[in-house]
Amino acid sequence: MTHIETSRVNEVIGINIGRVQEAARQLSAALELEQLEERIADLEKTIAELKEGLAALPYKRTLA
Repeated sequence: MTHIETSRVNEVIGINIGRVQEAARQLSAALELEQLEERIADLEKTIAELKEGLAALPYKRTLA
């Protein structure tokens, strides 16, 4: 990848990581169970979007 492409990929990954962090910050033991389930669902969705973006990148994966 070119420098510009690498910079853009890093920017997109950073944005998605920020979204995951924000979703995680909204979790609290003080929430009602229904609210907690909703926030966990949001976190799972955000993580899935980050994984999808990473899966689209052209790099060699070594996961078992």
